[in-house]
Amino acid sequence: MHRFLFDPMNRIDERLRLDREESLHLTRVLRLRVGDQVLAFDGQGNEFTAFVAEIKGDQAVLEGLLPTGASREAPVRLCLLQGVAKGEKMDLVIQKATELGVGTILPVLTERSVVRLDAAKAKERRDRWQKIAREAAKQCRRTVIPEVQTPAPWSEVIARWDEACPLLIPWEEERGKGLKQVLADLREEGSLSDGSPKILGLAIGPEGGLTAAEVVQAQGKGARSVGLGPRILRTETAGIAALAAIMYELGDWG
Repeated sequence: MHRFLFDPMNRIDERLRLDREESLHLTRVLRLRVGDQVLAFDGQGNEFTAFVAEIKGDQAVLEGLLPTGASREAPVRLCLLQGVAKGEKMDLVIQKATELGVGTILPVLTERSVVRLDAAKAKERRDRWQKIAREAAKQCRRTVIPEVQTPAPWSEVIARWDEACPLLIPWEEERGKGLKQVLADLREEGSLSDGSPKILGLAIGPEGGLTAAEVVQAQGKGARSVGLGPRILRTETAGIAALAAIMYELGDWG
């Protein structure tokens, strides 16, 4: 069944209006007609079955909304702090992190970041990445669209990090505990149990990784450095691999 995103502001009772982009996809790409059944979701956790009730030009209206009761979100809200990478690497990270269930993506600018963004460029990139997250959420049938925030300096992001929320930093210099053990420690401490903060942060450096000073700064806010095995992973690989491992360990994959 075809699936469409709608703005909650465009819903009145059991009737809703799709925006122009979604309406054109319904009519011109999929060639659906009045009476066809579809799925509609608001990106905030709500999904419905509905029928195409009206098509006028580039505007489609759905009605007869029935909640599906679908729950496809992670048991813990994952926040990815991703060092801004060059070219299409960031696009890949945004897309795959969304598919893996991340809740928030914070692009960060670090000492070793090759990419430099002024305010206008930062907003432009953020808008692009949010669109990628939106399309990925639609494709993988998530009910919530992750929020992609505007790129910000590492020091600012870490300074405002809530110390009550665990923050993990995969770091090639870590010779102690690996990701699996640290997650087990967090469970034992109660940081990932019922009634605890349901946000878990994961910080990934850009090409070249994070500096020792940046890791120490984060550790001052309670962050824990972790190992990801014997091999060095690229920035576009590390976050995806770590997110997948976290999801598995938290039981999101059954």
